[in-house]
Amino acid sequence: MAFRPFHPSAADSKGKMASKWDKETARDICAWIQRATGESVPSDDPTSFAETLNDGQTLCKLANQIKPGAIKKINKMKMPFHKMENIGWFSDFLREYGVQAEYIFVTVDLYEKQNVPQVLIALKWLKIESEKKGVKL
Repeated sequence: MAFRPFHPSAADSKGKMASKWDKETARDICAWIQRATGESVPSDDPTSFAETLNDGQTLCKLANQIKPGAIKKINKMKMPFHKMENIGWFSDFLREYGVQAEYIFVTVDLYEKQNVPQVLIALKWLKIESEKKGVKL
């Protein structure tokens, strides 16, 4: 997990995050996730989006739909470490699947809601990569 130092301007991060939120992309990605996993993910705002994906289980299910067996064991426990481990495994999957490094998020972007738009960007590029490879979800 990457360390990002706290900066005083982070106090206004919720407002900044909302201003970077692309609702059209979010709707498209959330619909794609639902088709692939059967899990409903809200697209209206970054906070509810992050809270739904926070345990990493849906992301791991998505990875396994794209590439069966990509994530061997999905943690069902609700302990913070288990949630972060799922998110980390998904980030590893993104890298291994071919999503470029500049699009991949770090665990705290999602788990601590530090940069949720980056999570959306990563998912957008995962969708693009999977479509290029002929995966139909």
